[in-house]
Amino acid sequence: MKKILTLIAFSLLTIMSALNAQPRGGRPDPGEMIAREKQNLYRDLPNLSEDQKMLVDGIYDEYEQSFKELFEDAMKTRDFQSMRPKMEALGKEKDELMKDILNEEEFVIYLNLMENNRKMRAERQGGERGEGGRNMPPQNKVDTVQSNL
Repeated sequence: MKKILTLIAFSLLTIMSALNAQPRGGRPDPGEMIAREKQNLYRDLPNLSEDQKMLVDGIYDEYEQSFKELFEDAMKTRDFQSMRPKMEALGKEKDELMKDILNEEEFVIYLNLMENNRKMRAERQGGERGEGGRNMPPQNKVDTVQSNL
């Protein structure tokens, strides 16, 4: 009887720990995600000038605000299909702004960081749903944008 109670208690603790590890019902926090992205950008581009940093901060502040608005709207309406093209357009706008303030070498580093972020998100969303996650086709932003340089 003690073994059964111990097993049940251990199982409950394991389940509770797993549930507590999930942020807000398993949804990512947009602000944290964007802050982590910017932090990684500064880590990968340590030699940005103060002017570049000021501009990057402004771009990310605007991006975060717009991202949160789109995210909150999608959560309210539950219309995630229409959110995707809006998010893609927002990301392209951010990329174009970054392209204007980074030199070519820095911009390639930025694109590689964005591509790695996309791959990690796709893996978290479930590799069984395709490389792009959620049955979306894979994208290679680095090749697409580099061809436009």
